[in-house]
Amino acid sequence: MRVLFPLGILLLLTIWFNPASNAHAATSAEIPTEGGTWTNPTITIVITPVSNMPWFKASYTYDVNYAIARWAKSIIVYTDAYGSYYLRKLSFVTCVSGVNDTLCGTPDIRVQFIQSFGSESAGLGLTSVRIQQNSGIFAAPTTTTLATYDPTNTTQLTDTDMINIASHEFGHALGLNHATVSVTGDGTFELMFLSYGQAVGNPRNSLESPSTLDMYALANIYDWVSNPSGFSGTGHSATIYSLPPGIAYASEYPYAEQIQSLQNSINQMRLEILIVAVVAGLLLAVALALGILMARKKHVQAQTESWQIVVPPAPAEVFSFLLLR
Repeated sequence: MRVLFPLGILLLLTIWFNPASNAHAATSAEIPTEGGTWTNPTITIVITPVSNMPWFKASYTYDVNYAIARWAKSIIVYTDAYGSYYLRKLSFVTCVSGVNDTLCGTPDIRVQFIQSFGSESAGLGLTSVRIQQNSGIFAAPTTTTLATYDPTNTTQLTDTDMINIASHEFGHALGLNHATVSVTGDGTFELMFLSYGQAVGNPRNSLESPSTLDMYALANIYDWVSNPSGFSGTGHSATIYSLPPGIAYASEYPYAEQIQSLQNSINQMRLEILIVAVVAGLLLAVALALGILMARKKHVQAQTESWQIVVPPAPAEVFSFLLLR
């Protein structure tokens, strides 16, 4: 029993350090579209920073640009796995107001910032799209407004928060509405879900990426890109999409982030294995020490019993003889 007890502890520690994956099954996930499309595969975006405001961080401009670039990288990951290579013809040109905005001319999308949407709202971002009547075509410019603080105006968004919110809003600007589930089939956050699934201001928040569901809907919105002659006719009306068989529901992280995530997982696994090995060694040492102590205790008891001297009584004949002498 003394040996089984530490082994039981070791088993519990092994389970604790290697928990089963808590993947969430995302059944019947759907995403509707906004009912519009851009008619030029080159989509231009102008970001307008408000550097003179104390609630604005200069890094937010970079965050928005980074969020847009991640969409292009996720498109590459998706098309490598599932085709629809024409999506790679979509390109995003980002300019900064007051710096190089003349390169974008009249932009398709304008991105601006406010301090907060206020306690009357739960919002962190808002994208207002305009669709030409009965055409299914976006009218420029679409306006995206990003808050730098939560609705209570007490917690400022981290750079990770801003990248996530900007990525979500850019999905709207491309023509996606809100997905019906908050978590994908591989247990990651669904970028296009209605609400932000992480606590604002937490430095440990993770980056979110478009899902295969988002990409599948995007491929349908921009299926006209596959036409050599470009856009013609009208765009698709608002449509609800769900993934067909053969496409797993997962987040499409850019390759560089996948490599970094894999490296982090390997490092974490190595650390856990090292901790388990150290704990196992300690438990084994304790078990051996207990075994040695028990063996010594039994040996001492055996020696004590063998050292007891028993003096037998003298035979009656010898006693009588001694009396006669």
